[in-house]
Amino acid sequence: MLRSTGFTFLVVFQFLFLNFSIAQIKNEISAEQLIVRNAASVYFQSLGEQSGIYRGTEYTGFPYRLKSGHQFFESTDISYGSVYYDGVLYENVPMRLDIIKDQLVVRYIDQVSGISLHNEKIDFFSVHNHHFIHIKVDNLNIPPGFYDHFYDGGIDVLVNRSKGTLKEVSVEGNFITILKQKNNFFLKKGGVYYPVESSGSVLKVLGSKQKEIQEFLKKSNVKFRKDPENAIVRMVKYYDLLTEVK
Repeated sequence: MLRSTGFTFLVVFQFLFLNFSIAQIKNEISAEQLIVRNAASVYFQSLGEQSGIYRGTEYTGFPYRLKSGHQFFESTDISYGSVYYDGVLYENVPMRLDIIKDQLVVRYIDQVSGISLHNEKIDFFSVHNHHFIHIKVDNLNIPPGFYDHFYDGGIDVLVNRSKGTLKEVSVEGNFITILKQKNNFFLKKGGVYYPVESSGSVLKVLGSKQKEIQEFLKKSNVKFRKDPENAIVRMVKYYDLLTEVK
């Protein structure tokens, strides 16, 4: 009887959360929505290992010892965030993002093990105060994967974050060196994605107001080569300001 009741409760909450969009989550939520979310959060926590958030595979890391670096986004520390997984929004979830394997890893209830969620069931998540969306369909200009939705405006800024590895074989054993994080930037304008890697390519996508944006970036004393992430966001924000409908 308890198992049947729990299943019914889960189905109800899956239906309630199914219509939550990314935009709704970013906006201020009503008191009624907050009550529903808190109730769902308590319920999922009470399920323990039966919770849908643990439906994944055991995270194994790497078969060799790490010589330097780590495979995670931002930090090896656990980050508490939210994830929309298999039609359900889970909040206050302890997790890390492996940007080498492109895997979202949640900490299991034993506080030690890690569970890799199935990528195809992830719609979006937040980790280390960054909001990631999952682009699932192959596109001419942007491959499938997790993208840091760094700026959400008239034109969106998305970043694909990744790291490479270098294997070293010696008499002491096999080691893995984690290489520096690589960021690939994209703009989304009019429903179309554009890869950008220079101030010129950003200006080309924006189209108009190029002279004003160049002057603004120069006055801001932000160098694209040194800080491309900051430069792109500043350029796009200023473009949105200049083209905003009064």
